[in-house]
Amino acid sequence: MPRHPSELVEHNCVRFRFSGSGAIYKWEFKANNHVVEYEIGGNLTISDSLFSVDAALDGVGLAYTFDQLALPHIRSKKLQRVLEAFSPTFPGFYLYYPSRRQQPAKLKAFVDYALKHAGNR
Repeated sequence: MPRHPSELVEHNCVRFRFSGSGAIYKWEFKANNHVVEYEIGGNLTISDSLFSVDAALDGVGLAYTFDQLALPHIRSKKLQRVLEAFSPTFPGFYLYYPSRRQQPAKLKAFVDYALKHAGNR
């Protein structure tokens, strides 16, 4: 198990490719109150973050993903966190829209769905 992000070069990691630009996501870790990016290597590159959890479950390699995606598997002991002390926090997503008055039905349904599934509200 890596003890520091610099040790990731010794591990197979599941890489994420942005579909628009084709760029490979650099894993972000915090060190001394700064975010540091690491280019990681691995023999699997995906473009859907859900597959990174599946790959980790299948033993392909280490995955960098949102806590909510991995949490059920962490609770069931199928996955474990690594480098937790270096993991930056993410405040969450924000949704901006014009007004609460005369809100279109589709937008209201989406807002209600997002609030219900936010997990922290």
